[in-house]
Amino acid sequence: MTGDNNALIEALVQKGILSGVEAENIAATMQKQNQSAPGGFLQLGSKAVTGLRLYGDARIRYQWNNASTEGPANQNHDQDRYRLRVRLGVDYQFAENWKAGVRLETGTKSDSANTDFGGFFSKDNMGMNIGLAYLEYESATPSLFNNSIGDYIDFRAGKILQPFFNNDLLFYSEINPEGFAEQIGWKDVGVEGLNLNLRGGEFIISNVNEDSSWVAGQTPSSDQFLFIGQAEARYNFDKNAYVSVAPSFITETDGSAYITANQQDGNAAFDTSQLPQVNGYTYFGRIDVVTLPVEVNWQAFGLPHRVYGSWGYNLSANDRARVYGLRDGGGNQLFNVGYQLGDTKKKGHWQFIAEYRFIEAAAYDSFLTDSNFFSLNYLNQQGFILRAAYAFTDNVWLTAAYNHTNAIDGNATPVKGLTASSTTASSLIKQVDMFQIDLNWKF
Repeated sequence: MTGDNNALIEALVQKGILSGVEAENIAATMQKQNQSAPGGFLQLGSKAVTGLRLYGDARIRYQWNNASTEGPANQNHDQDRYRLRVRLGVDYQFAENWKAGVRLETGTKSDSANTDFGGFFSKDNMGMNIGLAYLEYESATPSLFNNSIGDYIDFRAGKILQPFFNNDLLFYSEINPEGFAEQIGWKDVGVEGLNLNLRGGEFIISNVNEDSSWVAGQTPSSDQFLFIGQAEARYNFDKNAYVSVAPSFITETDGSAYITANQQDGNAAFDTSQLPQVNGYTYFGRIDVVTLPVEVNWQAFGLPHRVYGSWGYNLSANDRARVYGLRDGGGNQLFNVGYQLGDTKKKGHWQFIAEYRFIEAAAYDSFLTDSNFFSLNYLNQQGFILRAAYAFTDNVWLTAAYNHTNAIDGNATPVKGLTASSTTASSLIKQVDMFQIDLNWKF
């Protein structure tokens, strides 16, 4: 039943032509007819669905990489890529603060939905995969046994958008973890404008058959998990200015790492042949990282400004370095600092970002960081990012970015998975330059 028909029925009731009962019967009949009619009617699903949102975005990207290696010829390796990303999603709102969502994405990698053009217009690389599939409970008036327990609560399960306050150094925004996340918040804690949020996450990295490969003298294989805990304090000076500080702890279980008895004393290298494979890389986690993300936002001269940064320290860096074959412990720290001017929220808006990053080889997990930095989010890297964007309309904008990075330890390869072991000098990547230009639109 359309809005015009509803208004007509109400007018007939007001003029006394129809009774209230007759109006209800007519409305019910029209609704049944609309439901059975081919086209012109969108059915939301079960009666529990109270709202529906369809959304999507797409991006065309040109990317140029140049990786310089140290060797007899000091070789340079150039690469041009023409890429496409498409994401299509639907959110369902249920009664009583529940909602659910599903999003389809091109690409298969955990940290990228990009797919490459080429193959004489083939569709081989253009398939869609599940990027999000979640159930969420969110309430601004949470209570337990009729007692208030906070001013905000959020629970998510499935393949979710991660809810933590950070930046792409600690948890790349295109990674959608699998598992559970919780959040509870309080407003005006102690003083007006001071908000506190506590967040937790329990995510599954590797799901294995615990008994299939066990042999005497080794620990049996087991599932591997990522756990995150965070406490964010945010003080709002006004609606356009705030400062946030969010101390966090990020840890991974050893999972499928097979460790023989003589390797547990720290005097022998791990048997890396028994470690699991992730995206083609032999993988060993062993991170227990204390992090401190900080952000300051304000308005000046009619433009938004943002200064942000993070610092992290891996308490288990020595164990990680031993597995990677890194000398001198490989380093245990990572940090970044950046500045953003402007935004691209509306037509005619522009944005500029400058950032410096530093990630030592044993400091963090390469599968959580930004895949655009140092070509393929390798560790043992430092460098800067410059990014500019302009919005042609509210829905269409152009972005250009340049990354320049180089190895921190020039005697070791950049680290991804277990690729940091001793190699010939000709294969040591010393520097990477990357340029990207994106045409983006959302719908």
